[in-house]
Amino acid sequence: MGISAADDETLKVASPWEPKSLDPIVYQLSVDVSEPLLSVDSEGKLSPMLAQSWDVSEDGRTWTFHLREGVSFHDGTPFNAEAAKLSLERTFRRSAEYSSIKAFPVESVTAPDEYTLVITTSRPFAPLAGYLTKDATEILAASSFDSNDEVVEPIGTGPFKFDSWVPKESMTGVRFEDYWGSKAKVEKVVFSNVPEEKTRESMLRAGEVDIIGTISPALAKKLAEDSSFKVYEQEEMGRVRHLLLNVANPPLDDVLVRQAISMAIDRDLICDSLLEGMDQTASAPFSSNLYWSNDNLETPSYDPEEAIALLEEAGWSDSDNDGIMDKDGEDLKLSLFTYPSRPELPSIAEALKDQLGQVGIDIEITILDDSAVREQAKGGKVDIYLVSVNTLLNRDPDTWASYFTTESYYYDCMNYSPDDVADLIEKGRETMDQEARKEIYDQLQERILKDVPVVYLTYYTGISASSSDIQDYELSLIGRHHLENAYKA
Repeated sequence: MGISAADDETLKVASPWEPKSLDPIVYQLSVDVSEPLLSVDSEGKLSPMLAQSWDVSEDGRTWTFHLREGVSFHDGTPFNAEAAKLSLERTFRRSAEYSSIKAFPVESVTAPDEYTLVITTSRPFAPLAGYLTKDATEILAASSFDSNDEVVEPIGTGPFKFDSWVPKESMTGVRFEDYWGSKAKVEKVVFSNVPEEKTRESMLRAGEVDIIGTISPALAKKLAEDSSFKVYEQEEMGRVRHLLLNVANPPLDDVLVRQAISMAIDRDLICDSLLEGMDQTASAPFSSNLYWSNDNLETPSYDPEEAIALLEEAGWSDSDNDGIMDKDGEDLKLSLFTYPSRPELPSIAEALKDQLGQVGIDIEITILDDSAVREQAKGGKVDIYLVSVNTLLNRDPDTWASYFTTESYYYDCMNYSPDDVADLIEKGRETMDQEARKEIYDQLQERILKDVPVVYLTYYTGISASSSDIQDYELSLIGRHHLENAYKA
């Protein structure tokens, strides 16, 4: 990787996530270069960032943001309503290209005065404030873009200025001395793409990096026993490991087979044996401590005998006594894809293969990176996709609901978007009253658990580790590295 130890003014982070672009619409910037209008605080609530306050009209179509004064971009130009307008107009203009922002029904963005920004939507759109916490809506200066609307250099307002990017390898930022908030305590941060967990561990032990991200519970347990290191755990708000089932592919087009898969999985065993007890079992998209949780759901329990009965009801049997269910001369064989960037997923895949095998379902595992899996899904080659996905990334349940739309990032992996489900999703977006929205998303959760296009497995705890001399480093509720206050003692 070619990373050498530097002085105490540089923090080096190794992560499995490749810095794929300089454009936050395309991919989250590793370094905190740019900032959105709103943020999510340590309690999971919407909080001010570049907007100090905001309000919405009674009809739910006009959102007014009162912007922070005295903020400068890294190129020295002032942050104001006109700058925010230009940046967000580009975001909305390019929304058709990227699934994370396709849902925005924005009619206009205006700047009635220097520090007031108004976004008008064509219809009520309750998730708007939540979406304005997303990386895709971070504000960049006009000088960031070329004549083709492409980012040539991300110039934001964050605690670190963009310094350099080596595609597929690293991204570097340097401290912004005129930052509006608390100035970063180190001069430089370097994020390096290191896909293999064992390599990240070796680099940490050798002092080549200061922090390693996205580590497995097994490695966390090992490092926690060594006083040379610190381990950080943060239950990520809304992130769930789950299976996406391709309902267009037989036999997964039969809900009985999908129900059988869910009931054949021993979630407790996965949590206890593979995840070192760091995570909780999941049977629904939202954990019980979240507002959007539906406490009245009928959730599946581990019952392999009932799973076998469901398969038999669907016409499957082990006619040749080889341990695999068959029907009309065909074995019940399914492909399961996952990716190695979250290092525990391949091990969970093996556990699922064993558990599903016990009820007569033969699983063939393939490990690829996420983008390669989605390419396979477009060709109908993916029956089951084991993922770790955040259902509440922008503090709004539309994050989760949007997965069941045809424009979804994951639609090709499920092929599930019935008209009545789509209607509920739109109703949830257009309903401004929070209690009324809660009822809608309760209904949607009931429908999803009934149809089983998704099998929820475990809620996710983000884990990272550092050398023992690192101080004031934090993992955020949405899995971001907070480096602005971190330093070496």
